[in-house]
Amino acid sequence: MAIVDRIPAPAGDAVTFRLYPVRLWFGTALVFAPVWPLAHGLLAAVTAVSGGSPHAGDPTEWAITVVVVAMAGGFGAVLGAGNNLAWVRASSAGLEFAATRCQPALLPWSEVRSVRLRLVGPLTELVVTPTSVDAANAAPVSARPPRLRWRAGAPEFRVDVGMLTPGPAALLAELRRRLAEHG
Repeated sequence: MAIVDRIPAPAGDAVTFRLYPVRLWFGTALVFAPVWPLAHGLLAAVTAVSGGSPHAGDPTEWAITVVVVAMAGGFGAVLGAGNNLAWVRASSAGLEFAATRCQPALLPWSEVRSVRLRLVGPLTELVVTPTSVDAANAAPVSARPPRLRWRAGAPEFRVDVGMLTPGPAALLAELRRRLAEHG
């Protein structure tokens, strides 16, 4: 059972955005698939420049290797994350969030200064800027503390949301709506 399912929502109007293991596997496999041929091509180019003879290989062997590497990368990501996948929950009580393999935290809306998205695609991150780093209440779950970065002297919590369901755009729209209601 995922951690988000074990923590009761702080209010009845909660909307949950979550990362499912299948989406993590598929997204990671899609990222790994083009990386392997690029790395192999780069290695062949370096070998050719250094005077060796690059080995082109059989196209069928290439295709099978790409699929196997992509699948293995996806399985590794899912196994590494375990039951502690990323999620975000918005309710009238506040904003709850947890990055993959990190403790969940709750910020009341009055303590949320801003929310924004950083990067694109499967690497998209939600950046939550609190009014104070002490405003966040971390849940007592055996995991790493929430992902916290400092930018220009201000704390920022970061959550990987690129593969959340229903998606980063819907998440940002919901969070902005909640901020407008409670701000």
